[in-house]
This record gives sequence, structure tokens and C-alpha cells, in this order.
Amino acid sequence: MHSKLTLLTLALFSLSAFAEDKQATIAAGKVPALSLSIPKQAKVTTKGEMTKIEAKPLWIYLWHVPDAKTVADAVPRVGTIIKSEFTDFKLTDTKNLKVTGHDAKHLFGKGAEADDGDPGTAEVVIFTDGKHMFAACVHGEKDEAAKESPDLLKVLKTAKAL
Repeated sequence: MHSKLTLLTLALFSLSAFAEDKQATIAAGKVPALSLSIPKQAKVTTKGEMTKIEAKPLWIYLWHVPDAKTVADAVPRVGTIIKSEFTDFKLTDTKNLKVTGHDAKHLFGKGAEADDGDPGTAEVVIFTDGKHMFAACVHGEKDEAAKESPDLLKVLKTAKAL
């Protein structure tokens, strides 16, 4: 009986945590393409092809990459894609993962923050919804990207093509 009560309590906690999320829509061009579950308090702003999701301590940057046809096509362009937020990106590692049920690449690298030139790290996930290509990034000084990476991956796990 005690274990059933514990399981019920855990289930209710996970439901209440999910209830504190909201849906965000990410466009490809001007067309809604993705739905993501993000923290309820998150602020979402879009400028051109970039969408910024801010919720302390999470800062995710998402770009629609209209000129890439595949994940492999977008990978060598990462430095150009993220340059408004992170410059001089030098790839140090790559891992495979799935986003929206499709193969994706999780890229790790070093470079500098675009706003002040401070050295730092960035993690970028290149993925597709099956129709459009996207890049999602977290970055910061020292190991900030690694600290934000679990939240980035958690948000990307909720991605659904529209």
C-alpha cells in the first residue's frame, strides 16, 4: 500500500509540474511549424528567423534554417547560424540524438559571446520537423552551456511538428 501511495504522489507531482508549462509555437518563415512545451513563466520573443525563450535560468535560442535541406547540410553552417549570439564557434564534439522522431546532431563547441566577446561554450542541436530545419542553442561563459543543456534537451523532447 505504501508503494502505491508513493507512486500516486509522484504521479501527481509530475502532473503539477507539467501543468506549469505552456505551449510555444515556433515558425518556419511565417508559418507555424513546431510546438514546444516551455516553463509557464518563460518569455518568448521572435526576431526574423530567431526565437528566444527566456526563463531563469534557461535561455534557449532557436533558428529556422531555411537554406539547409538536411541536418548534415546545416552542421557546417552552425557558426554562421548562431553568430548573432555566439561567435567564433569551434566544434569540439558531436553526438547523435532524435528530435521530433528524426535524426539530429548535438554539437559542442567553444567560442565567444556575441554581446561582450567573453570566451565561453555553446551547445547546438540541429534538427528537423520533417519539413524544416532548425538550430537550438544554449551558450555562456565557462560551463554555462553544459548547465543549461539538460533543460534544452528537455524542451526539445516535447517538440512536435504542426
